[in-house]
This record gives sequence, structure tokens and C-alpha cells, in this order.
Amino acid sequence: MVVDELMDHADIVVLDWQMRGDDGTFALDRLRHLTNDTSRLRIVAVYTGEAELDKVADLIKSSVATELNWGGSPSHMLWNGSCYVALYCKEGTNPRSDFANRVVSEEDLADRMVGDFVTIVAGLLPAVVLTALTSVRDNAYRLLNSFGERLDPAFLSHRSGLQTPDDAEALVARMISGEIEEIVEEAVATHQPAGLDAIDKWLGTTGLGETVRTDVRELLATGDGGTVQLLSAELREKSPKKSHIWLAGELSSDSDPARVNYEFAWLASHRAVARTGPKRLHLGTIVRKGCSESGVYYVCVRPRCDSVRLENDTPFLFLVLARDGGKRKLDEGRLRLVIRTNTGFIVRFVSSEPFLCKFAATAETGVVQTQVIKGEEQQFVDTDKTAFTWVGELRQEFAQRIAQSFGSHLARVAAEDSEWLRRMARGG
Repeated sequence: MVVDELMDHADIVVLDWQMRGDDGTFALDRLRHLTNDTSRLRIVAVYTGEAELDKVADLIKSSVATELNWGGSPSHMLWNGSCYVALYCKEGTNPRSDFANRVVSEEDLADRMVGDFVTIVAGLLPAVVLTALTSVRDNAYRLLNSFGERLDPAFLSHRSGLQTPDDAEALVARMISGEIEEIVEEAVATHQPAGLDAIDKWLGTTGLGETVRTDVRELLATGDGGTVQLLSAELREKSPKKSHIWLAGELSSDSDPARVNYEFAWLASHRAVARTGPKRLHLGTIVRKGCSESGVYYVCVRPRCDSVRLENDTPFLFLVLARDGGKRKLDEGRLRLVIRTNTGFIVRFVSSEPFLCKFAATAETGVVQTQVIKGEEQQFVDTDKTAFTWVGELRQEFAQRIAQSFGSHLARVAAEDSEWLRRMARGG
């Protein structure tokens, strides 16, 4: 239907409850269609002259939400993770007092919905995300100009010289990503959606007392190198020495405040990879031996350029991701990685212990790809039939740092010095 096609491309949709005088039948049918689409964030307004909004909400939940996972919300705002349904009363309606603020005139409805949409995505990081997305949309002309039709012959020339021609598009995708990164960084630096002005407003929504909030604001404005040195006795009593340990827990509403630090660290170091489709094995791929989450984790350090166009069984080098050995001095300086599992997050140290095994590339692609074995998670299977479960992908700079650190370890010169001189250098 043309109506459905139009709604599919809209972020905000308005449905009149009595659009056809059918007591919401048409509106409910459209809601079923929209709530089945979980690929985009959308707000749907149900605009009604019914005074009893709670009954309209109950009808929507019973008619649409039975097959969806709706969360607990006020009765004027329902959601299923990506689609929000907001209820508004038409002007002249006389709802009960707790719904009085849902009465909106037709002239004000658009502004009110935009305001509700902003409320849905409230937060410092969501503001950065929206700024980034807006900047990409506003600079579409810039990308199209950089990658114009004039370059098609050069692209085809590049493709013709590749052993695996389909890799040509992957190169262009990486080139576009670099352009987008520059656009986003420029927009965020200009607008500062998570700058001090936004932080001031965000802190005002917390339950912190005024004195503590003032001190936290000062800490966020100046930074402290890891040690809380603030004037208020109230804050000193609440905080340990390390602000990065205390602050997230104090400001988080999560029942497990440590989790937000783990999740942020994971996002900083990992690439977003679609869970569907086969995964490739190359520099930065994290795998786990076997299916159990308690198994041994490894990170691949074979360069990307050496992981394509493979014809024979190929050895891949991994580094063991070790558990904390409990020896703090030995662990200092070692690279740490936060890994996301099906049940949460774990921390592993990048060891210098290498692990080598051979894999056969897929004949059609010339790369080592995952398989789905007996309905289990995606796994790489080596030539000895050992399965390694795909866990994630590091960002390129993190993967390169690990490879560089390992290379430096291998390049150490083992010179045997005078024991007397060696101990003198250590103060012995």
C-alpha cells in the first residue's frame, strides 16, 4: 500500500483514532504494521477525542502488543524497543486530571511530538549520536561530490586488477567511512552536544545534592588526573581515591553500575559487526576455543592484507587473552581488553604467548570464514577440526596496537650484561 510505503520512511507518524469513524480499527492496523518494523527509531502519535486515554492504551496493548515486548511506561507512551506510541487528546477533550497535559491543539501537535521525540532520545551520548547522524545527512552532497561519477572509470580500473574483484567495493566503503568520520568529528566539535552546557542540564536531572552536584560539575570541567580532590566533606566521604571508579557508580541508575564502564570500554575498542552472515578471520578478530564462555580467548594478529586471496591451508597467528594473574606489578602496563559475552563482560590481558593453527580458506572468497555448526554460534574450524567461536572485532587502531606491541616484544635484543652492573642499575 502507498500509505504503508510513506509511513515506512517517516520518523514521526500521526494517526487519527477515528480516521474512518471505525473506533480505531484502521489506526490499530497501521500500528501493527509500524511496530513490526524494528529496524528504525520511530514515534507514532495516536490523536484522539476519547477522554479516557488509559482505555485507548489498554486497547492498543491488547490488540498490538500481545506479540511484542512492550516495556512498562506511562499509559500515554508505549514502546517495544524501537517504536514509541504516544497518545494525545484533541483540543476540547476533557480527560481526567493526570492526562490533562496530553491535550494538544492541531497547530501545536507537531512541536509537541518533536519535543516528545527529543525526550525519548534524551541523554548526552544520544545527543552526540543525533548530531552525528544529522551531520552526515546534511553533508550528503559533500560525500557525493567526493565520490562522483567521474571516478567510476578509476574504480573499474582498480576492480579489474584485483584477484578478488568484489573486494573493490570494500575499499570504497572504507574510504567513505573515513570521510564520514571527519564530518562527524567536525560537527561534534562545533556543536558540543555533550559539552558543559549539556552536562549542567544533565546533572540537574540527577538526585545529587546541590553541594555534591557543584563539586562533580567542577570535576567534569577541569578533570583531576584520576584523584578526587574536592572541597566538600560530603563528597570526600562518598568517594575513594580514583574518580573514574566512583563517578559512574554515583551517577548511574543501573542496578549494576560497574556494567556501564565495561560497556563503554567495549564500545571504545570494538567495531560494530552485524551478527548475521559469515565473519572473516584477520587482524583484530577475537575468538574463543570451544563453545563455553569459560574457554580460552585469543586475538588474531595476522595482517589483513595477508588474510585475503588465500589458496592453500594457511597458518594464522593468535595471542592468548589471559586472565588476571593477581600479580599487580606484572599486570601493570599490559594491554587490557573488555570482551562482551552472552552473559555480560569480562576483562582479559593481551599476553605475549603466541598460538598458531592452520585454516582453509573458502574457495569462492579466498578468505577464512565462519560456519554455523549444529545451530551453534558462528565458528571458525581449523584443519584439525578444532572449532573457534567468533566473539568480536577490534577497531583497527586497537588491533594494530596489539600487533605493534607483540612485534616490539619479538624485536628485543637478548644481551647478557654484567650481573654486577645489572644489579647496580636496579639499585641492588
